[in-house]
Order: sequence, then structure tokens, then C-alpha cells
Amino acid sequence: MKISKSEPIIRRATVNDMPAIQEFVRETYDRSAPFKDSARYQWQFENSPFRPAAEAEPTIWLALDGIRVVGTIAVQDGAFRMDKQLIPAGWIVDVMVHPDYRGQRLSHRIHDAILIERTILITLTMAPATRRVAERAGCITLGPTRQFIMPHRLSARTVVRYLEYKAHMGSPVREKLLRIFNATALGPILVSSAGRLLSKVSGSRIRSRALIGYSYAEVDCFPSEVDELWDRSCNKYLAIFERSTRFLNWRIGDCPGLAYRRFLLYRNEAIVGYLVTRVGNEVELPLGVVVDAFADPENEGALDALLGLAWQILSPEAEYLEAAASSRPWQAALSRVGFIAVKTMRPTIVCTDTALRERLKQHSDAWHFTKIDHDWDQIHPV
Repeated sequence: MKISKSEPIIRRATVNDMPAIQEFVRETYDRSAPFKDSARYQWQFENSPFRPAAEAEPTIWLALDGIRVVGTIAVQDGAFRMDKQLIPAGWIVDVMVHPDYRGQRLSHRIHDAILIERTILITLTMAPATRRVAERAGCITLGPTRQFIMPHRLSARTVVRYLEYKAHMGSPVREKLLRIFNATALGPILVSSAGRLLSKVSGSRIRSRALIGYSYAEVDCFPSEVDELWDRSCNKYLAIFERSTRFLNWRIGDCPGLAYRRFLLYRNEAIVGYLVTRVGNEVELPLGVVVDAFADPENEGALDALLGLAWQILSPEAEYLEAAASSRPWQAALSRVGFIAVKTMRPTIVCTDTALRERLKQHSDAWHFTKIDHDWDQIHPV
């Protein structure tokens, strides 16, 4: 490992650092680099409606060796509701250190610098090294967030692509075993066949009748009526990041590089929920993503209807559907309509406010997260 001649300095980025940051992205992000371009960085770290109004610089913190960027952690600003109070918080994203500079605790030092300016830092999905940074900072570990899939016409080719991708991310033994499995040909065929069979028998009856009594409309942006839905439903979730039109039209409407579709769910001409979906692009697997579905968590009919609508919209275009949920009502709804839990995440919160930290600990199992939270839904090349 190469060690820098001088100890890298840690500071917040300025707009003048953006060319150096983009060079760092090209050096370190491999296949994901093209999808972390300047347009996405400007949207995510300069134009967030939740960034403090007095700030002018990007919400990116750097480790620099001279003028060279050798490490970054960025913050996607947001706000969550807890106990009927709106609380600012930052999502930790894009944690990366150049391979030549690893082992110098740069991520820990950058994270410490961020905590000077941000009281609450939350991470939903993370690499083991990022979890160690949060744990060293005294994080609170939250209840489980589960990722779900619903296979319905899963092909053996997609199974092979997925396993080849996963083979690169594990130990040499795991890589060898997965490659042997793929080489048998029969293994991927059996997996894809099992997935298709499971889809036919799991939740199909509920999906077929879920929209009875409901109507829906696709929209280009979220209207102000969605704020009324948010206002009357948000306090039924003990802890949830904002889903007002202020957030949605920035997160979904302004996000570069991703083609989202938005739907409003109606019952008796009143909006009772909304749905956000997208399909994978050419570098991703042939999936359909339930990015977010929101309704009163006590309205089981609306939850089932939104997921039935997601199936109706996505199944003609995707081999399988993907969704995520942490709250019990949504996990139960996903299971009812035929989704299968395949992965569990344990989000973390770091909070420097002692009194607020105690309140957060009391709500550690009460959070509602979906794919719209953090920067979970982004392009993942496979």
C-alpha cells in the first residue's frame, strides 16, 4: 500500500473542488462512476430543499493530499418527523477512500468533521467499513429494514448475471462456488423456475382484486393535495422522513438520470395514497422498483391497492419486482401480495445532541424506510 508523504487534510468542499471530486469519482467508483456525474452531485449536494439556507457550498467533506482528493463523505440533507416534530438530519452517502490511502482512518476523520456541522447523521445501507465509522462514533442501531423481491418471469440468464456480479464481491471461495453453480447451467434454470412458480401461487389472488373500489391516475409532478395526505397520515408513523411535495418533487421530479413514474391512488375521489416506480436501465438487471408507496398505515386496503398497482405497472416490463420496508404494516402488506424478504439492513443514527439521542433510542424500532430514503434507489450496474 502506498502511503502519502504528508498527512491528508480534512475540510468541507467548495464549488471550486468539483473538478477534483469528479476526477476522484472516475478513479474510485469503477462501473458506477458515470452515474455520479456533476449533474447528480449538484442536485443531491447543492440543491436539496433541506440544506440550511445560510450554506452556499456543496455538502461534501474531503480528505486532500495537496490538491488531490483522496477521500470523501457526502451528506444528503433531509428532515424527519418524530413525536409530531420536524427534525433536520443528514443522510451519509458516497463514503469512499482512494485505495492508496486506506488504513489511515480517513473516513473516521471526515465523519468527525461532518459532526461539527450536522447534529444527526443517518445511514440506511452501508459497507462494513462505513458501519465501523458509525459504531466508532457511538451510533444507535435501528430496527431491521428488509428488502423484498417478487419474481414472476425470472430468466436463467438474469440469475447468472446476478451471481456473476455477487461472485466479485465475496471471498475467493465464494467466488469459486458461485462460478461452479453458474457453470452447471441447471442451477440457474432451477432457481428461475422456482421463482416463477412461487410468483404464481404467492399473493396472486390478492393482487388481482387489490384495486377493486379504487382508481388511480399517473401524474407528471405531485400536486399540493399530496401534502394533505401527508399531513393527515404522517403522525401515524412514529418516525418517518418527510414525504411532502417539497421533498417528492425534488427527489423524484428533479433527480437526473432516472426515469420515475408517479401515480395517485383515489377512493371516492379522495387521494388515499401515492406510488413511485421505475424500471432498470440497460446496465441494471431487468427489475421493476417500487421506489415508494405511501398511505395511512392503518388503511390495509390502500396498502394492498398500491402494491397491486405496482404489480400492474411493472410486471409487463420487468422480470422481478423489488421493494423495501421497515415498518410492520408495510412489511405485512408486501408479504400479503407475494413479495419475499431476501435481505435485512440495520440502519444507524449518530447524534451529538444528548437529549435528542435519548429520544431516538426510545424510537429505535419505530422507523419507516423505503427505497426512496437515503440514496438507496440509484443506478447499480451489474
